[in-house]
Amino acid sequence: MKCTLTVCFATALLTTGLAKATAEPALKLHFVGIENLIQREDAKTLTAVWAQKETRTLRTEALGKLAKHLAAQSGKGVSIFNSILPDIGLGETYLTIAPGDRNPDVTFMAAMSKTRGGEWVKRLKQISAHDGIEPEEKIQAGYTGWRVDYKNGRSVGFGYANGWLLLGIGKSTFVALKQASQQIAETGRPYPANTEQDLTLELSLLSQLPALQNLLSEKANAFRLTSRLRKDNFFTKAVVTYDEALSADTAKWEIPTRTITEPLASFTAARGVGLATARSVLGQIQLKPANDQFFAWSQARTKFQSFFAVKVGDPAAEIAGLAKRIDTFKKPGGAGENYIGKVVHDPKKPVVTWGNVPLFAPYLTKANSTDKGYVVGGVFPPDPIKKPIPQELLNEFINKKNLVYYNWEITGQRLEKWNLLIQFAAILSDRREQLVNKTKGIDFITSLYPKLGNTITDATVNGKELTITRKSHLGLSALEIALLTRWLDNPQFPKPTLEWPKPAETPRAKPRRIKPRKKPAAKK
Repeated sequence: MKCTLTVCFATALLTTGLAKATAEPALKLHFVGIENLIQREDAKTLTAVWAQKETRTLRTEALGKLAKHLAAQSGKGVSIFNSILPDIGLGETYLTIAPGDRNPDVTFMAAMSKTRGGEWVKRLKQISAHDGIEPEEKIQAGYTGWRVDYKNGRSVGFGYANGWLLLGIGKSTFVALKQASQQIAETGRPYPANTEQDLTLELSLLSQLPALQNLLSEKANAFRLTSRLRKDNFFTKAVVTYDEALSADTAKWEIPTRTITEPLASFTAARGVGLATARSVLGQIQLKPANDQFFAWSQARTKFQSFFAVKVGDPAAEIAGLAKRIDTFKKPGGAGENYIGKVVHDPKKPVVTWGNVPLFAPYLTKANSTDKGYVVGGVFPPDPIKKPIPQELLNEFINKKNLVYYNWEITGQRLEKWNLLIQFAAILSDRREQLVNKTKGIDFITSLYPKLGNTITDATVNGKELTITRKSHLGLSALEIALLTRWLDNPQFPKPTLEWPKPAETPRAKPRRIKPRKKPAAKK
């Protein structure tokens, strides 16, 4: 499922891609704040992760890159942003982003101490002073604020009101700032407290952002996510609304139970609309599920054991066809001519293997004879134990009405596997700049292995809505943690990309010209 990756990139895309369309916000966010969450007795895992050195180090590095980006965009000193960005996400926060004349209009309200609020006001004044503009003092509901009108037509308002930092970028935000000031004067808060959810995120106007819409697939027009921390788990619900009704016509599950074997660390089943993510991957190798179903799993014995299975019309023909396509792909002049390894097709088994690859041994072969019509692929041989998938696991989802996606995983174990798998293509293509090993992000991911347990995600279809629910320790799956960390870890952060830049070529030093040594004069 792509929804969490969408959330990760949403703000970056919204702050650069909106045109003037409507006064309604395209993004609305409320977060109770990490400092409030870790005070709870039932936040054991979150508290442990937040307190560890690896989390602080990665967060500091990511905020430093964000500060440099903002400084470069604004032409201001990086120290201004370094001094205020660490407050983001700590206290209760409200954020809205709406289309503006040239750039998005942003409203940001965050609970913080008087000292930190004063620091924000001081730094925001410095930004205007850098441009030679004196902020105009304003009084709203008894609180002092400031307005700055820049020469480019952009206006900014900011102030501190009884425990809340208020910041608006764009004239359209000033109404919300005035209303918030009045509410704070009357109730001590800019908005009524939400006692039901710890996180609420709403995205709209997706048609204005093709890149974001593509992440959600189909013709999505709205996205709403809520999450609540209870009993050391985040209970999350995401609803994606589409322009047209989604197909709920799904075939009965055909699970290759003799091919999917223990010891399992994860299991995924998808069909119909739930195939959106898998279909894009299968399309690259031209495998089309005959029954519109897809299964993936990993085994717990080694970090390399990850597999998938799909049903096809003729397994031997599909395997032979894939072997031929890979061979064409790797030929000189082909798109994969620089890919390492040797592809071998054995039509008798039948199997195609991609050998001589460090760490991995990719293959596609015929599934267990009991699972007729299925092909199974992986990047490492399966465990020799032939104990089939537990019926108790299957009972968790097979009878759920309109269910199109189910995933269970031991997130710590699965995270270790994804940390390798997302670099698999880089190993094959010998793109060494994409191989990430010794970074703050890798240290962070490694620290999570023993801390994270079961995550369960499912998705159902009802008319125009796709509803995704999840129970997890951090609110994210292993794949989402791996991808989010890779983004934060990227030297190009906050650019919305997972591709690492190629290292700059170091110019070769000119060879020193060695002067021939003079022969010593002969002794007389």
